[in-house]
Amino acid sequence: MPVLEQLSLVVIYAGIVQGLFVAFLLNSRVVRRSRANVFLSVLLIALSFSIAHTVFAGRVVTHLSVRVYSIGDPTFLLIAPLIWFYVLELTGKRVRPGWRTLLHFLPFLLVIAFSLTFGALKLAPFPNRGHWRPNVVFWTMVLLQFSCYQFFIHKRWIRSREIMQHEVSNMEDVNISWVRFFMGVFLLVNAFFLFSLFATIHLQGGEWLWRSVALTFSLSIFALGYKGILQKEIFDTRHQEEQEPPELKVSPTPKDESLIRQVTGFMEERKPYLDPELTLSMLARELNMSRSQLSQLINDGIGDNFYDFVNKYRVEEVKKLMADPKFSNYNVLGLALEAGFKSKSTFNLIFKRFTGLTPTEYRKNRNQD
Repeated sequence: MPVLEQLSLVVIYAGIVQGLFVAFLLNSRVVRRSRANVFLSVLLIALSFSIAHTVFAGRVVTHLSVRVYSIGDPTFLLIAPLIWFYVLELTGKRVRPGWRTLLHFLPFLLVIAFSLTFGALKLAPFPNRGHWRPNVVFWTMVLLQFSCYQFFIHKRWIRSREIMQHEVSNMEDVNISWVRFFMGVFLLVNAFFLFSLFATIHLQGGEWLWRSVALTFSLSIFALGYKGILQKEIFDTRHQEEQEPPELKVSPTPKDESLIRQVTGFMEERKPYLDPELTLSMLARELNMSRSQLSQLINDGIGDNFYDFVNKYRVEEVKKLMADPKFSNYNVLGLALEAGFKSKSTFNLIFKRFTGLTPTEYRKNRNQD
C-alpha cells in the first residue's frame, strides 16, 4: 500500500474517532452544556458516520453499501441541515421539532427511498449516460443543497451581528473569528463538492473520489473539534423576542425625552457600564423598562445602538481615569478593564473610533498638555 494511501487512511480513521470523542465531550460535564453543543455533536456524529459509511460500507456491511444507493450516498445530505440548525442555536434561534424542521431532511429521505425502490425493482433511476448519470445528478443535488444553506447561513450571520450591537456591550465572548472559521470550513467543503461534480463528469470519479470525500470530512472534524468545544451561544434573547411585540419607530415624544434623561442620568450616576457583562436586557431590568422600550429610546432618541451607547461611557470613564492621579501608575489595559472593557484590542479600536487617537496617543498628548 503506498505511503500516501496509508497516511490518508490514518487521517480518516482518526477523524472518525475524534468526531465521536468530541461529540461525547460536548455533552459531558467537562464542557458547558447548551443546545448549540447538542447540534454540533450531532453534526460531528453525522460527519463521522458519513466517513465510516463511505470507507467501510460494502466491505463490512454489504446491505449498507454505497452501491445499494444507486443515486448516491444519502448521508451527505444530512450535513447542511445540521450546520444550519447549529448556526441557528448558536445565534439564539431555537430549533423546534415539527414538520418544518423535518422538511430539511426531505432530500436525505428521498434519496434513500428512490435508491431502495429502484434497487428493489432493478431499474436505473436515470439514463446512465452523459450528464444524466446517477453520480452526476447526486453531486449536483448535494452542491445545490449546500450552496443554498451557505447563502442562508451567511444572511443569518449578518442579521445576528446587527442584533448583537443592539443587545450586548462587549463582544469578546462572541467569538466572531470562530463563526467565520466555521463558515470557511464548510465553504471549502462546498468547493470540494463542486470539484467532485467536475471529477464525476470529466474524470469518471472512482474509488479515489470517495476516499477524498472521507478525507475532506475528517479534516473538517479536526478543524471544528477543538474550537467548537469552547464556543458558547452568541447571545440569547429568545424569551424577550417571544414576549415583546415589535414597536413602531416614531419620533421621540416629550415623555420619551424624560425617559431618555432618566436613562442617561442612570448611566452617569450608577455607572452600570463598569460591568463588562452588561446587556440591554440587564439595563432594562435595572431601569424598570421593557427591553424593546429601552432599545427604541437608545436607537431613536439618542441615535446609537446599544453597543456604541455603552462604550461611549466607557471611553469617557477611561479619560477620567487618565486624569486621576490615583490611576497614574495604571497601564492602558488596566484602565480599560477598570472602565468595563474586556480586552485591549477591542478597547483600542473603540477608543480610536470615538476620539480619533489611540489610548496611548491620547494619554501622551494629555500629559504633554
